[in-house]
Amino acid sequence: MEDIYKEVYFDKYCRTCKYEKLPENDDTCHECLNNPVNLYSHKPVSWKEKENT
Repeated sequence: MEDIYKEVYFDKYCRTCKYEKLPENDDTCHECLNNPVNLYSHKPVSWKEKENT
């Protein structure tokens, strides 16, 4: 079976991420930006959904 890597949709997921306000060079964001593809998913590797307040 072949692994299926998908392009990460930063434009869709970054604005809904709880780390959105962090600078791009922060470890969490840096990890995502260094991985433009993800196995079986369009989500960034460190993406966490924002909590509704």
